[in-house]
Amino acid sequence: MPMANPDPRLDLSARLWMFDFDNTLAALEQTVDWAASRAELEPILRLAGCPAELFVEFPRGNLGLYNAVLQRLHAGAFTSAMTPLELLQRASNIIEHHELAGVDQAQPMPGAAQLLEQLARRRANVVIVTSNSSRTVYRWLARSRLVYTVRTVVGRDSLLPLKPAPDMLRRALEHCKAHRDAALFAGDSDADRLAALAAGVRFVAIARSQEQRARMRRHGVGAIFESPAELLAALTQT
Repeated sequence: MPMANPDPRLDLSARLWMFDFDNTLAALEQTVDWAASRAELEPILRLAGCPAELFVEFPRGNLGLYNAVLQRLHAGAFTSAMTPLELLQRASNIIEHHELAGVDQAQPMPGAAQLLEQLARRRANVVIVTSNSSRTVYRWLARSRLVYTVRTVVGRDSLLPLKPAPDMLRRALEHCKAHRDAALFAGDSDADRLAALAAGVRFVAIARSQEQRARMRRHGVGAIFESPAELLAALTQT
């Protein structure tokens, strides 16, 4: 059985715990019809005047395309038929509609609920920082009876650049009035790792597969856990 590879110097007494959502706390990816979401999203973006090369660069998926549109709008790289705010909100709402259609079937990752409950007992500040919408996350938390464990959610509907940009992590730090040295971020992807690096916060990897764990090690991540359950075990030993 794969074992966690925690950095013995890792301090799990952080005042602010930030978590990615999909594939870190919940298995949302497999319950959402992302293809249907893309089929609805792309025509809206094309009609709004988004550059054609974006659809070549991001032939599948939604979040990468959405984030590229957001970055181009912020840079003034093209003129939209809608206001930038209207276009981003409309695009995010389309993705959210499909997230909400699947979130009730999204199962918690092993130990996720227990980890959040343990942090609540320790009165730690917990923020979920995610490329999903905050409404999607709150619906899952409500169904799982975990709303009380989370201080806030910084989601795509914040209209901030998505990870690997550090903006959403910085928003969480500001919201909780926490210094980056007193915070850590747990996530499963390279985008999560890079966002933590850019924001200057400690990173904890939740890496289910051997390939994911090996990739995180190659990038110098010292604290690697197979699941939230393993992270919880490390936390309760401190």
